[in-house]
Amino acid sequence: MVDDDPSAAARVVAILRPLGHRVTVAHGWTEALRTFDPTNTDLVLMDAVMPNVDGLKLTRLLREQSQSYVPTVFLTGLSGAELREQCIDAGADDFLTKPVDPIELRVRLKAMLRIRALTKALEAKTQELERAARTDPLTGVGNRRVFDERLLAEIARTIRHGPPLALLMFDIDHFKEVNDRYGHVAGDRLLTLFGQVLSEQVRASDLPCRYGGEEFTVIAPETTAAQARVLAERVRRAFREGSAALDLGGAHTVSVGIAGTDLLEVELDRRALVLAADAALYRAKAGGRDRIEIGSTAPNAA
Repeated sequence: MVDDDPSAAARVVAILRPLGHRVTVAHGWTEALRTFDPTNTDLVLMDAVMPNVDGLKLTRLLREQSQSYVPTVFLTGLSGAELREQCIDAGADDFLTKPVDPIELRVRLKAMLRIRALTKALEAKTQELERAARTDPLTGVGNRRVFDERLLAEIARTIRHGPPLALLMFDIDHFKEVNDRYGHVAGDRLLTLFGQVLSEQVRASDLPCRYGGEEFTVIAPETTAAQARVLAERVRRAFREGSAALDLGGAHTVSVGIAGTDLLEVELDRRALVLAADAALYRAKAGGRDRIEIGSTAPNAA
């Protein structure tokens, strides 16, 4: 509730609070900007005419802060069509004339809050669909689309600002044998476990993804190759320990290839970083598996 007249605001609040609404009152534009909660505010009652910054300008400012659609109902003692048009242009959703009639206020609020509830439900569904489009459904980590987008963004940031960047590639050892011997359901259990291990072991700034099949990646910003090795070792050990409890013929292992921009010997781009990590992973597999290798170039650049 934004109104520079404390007595007028108090009369409206006296109507709203008995209805169970939580009401925050601001008597000016600076107080309104300070107290407006962009995530939890469901409705704004805005005085149209106020000194300094009026309701029209303030509504535009609040709209810029909002993270979702919040209905705004203007309160005004003026009834001119021109003012109403200006309010609509500024973002008003409805009008009430002062002094506010209690029944009219309740009717308008019910309608606006119904719109707000429907909007929040739609926004939540949209976010859910967006998460589903960016998440591997079996393992819960990011999918290939997210990997490609984030890697390009992190490479651009490294080129522009210079912080190190590491890319880790993981391959579950002898995964085909698990599928052949125990079935694909068992293989899915192993993949799910590895996704959980990655999610638990990485930092909040890292992005774990399923690259394809039994291959996974971690994009680790502001991380050197040596620091990435420490992370890879944590993942390797945790997966070995966790897989031993799955009753799939004992503990299972993972091979890891790492490429870090601090060691990269070729010009940094997506292809160079991925090939360097992939080449390191190949050496880990060829060297006996269940090990970590760090690469600096792709095989054809060595």
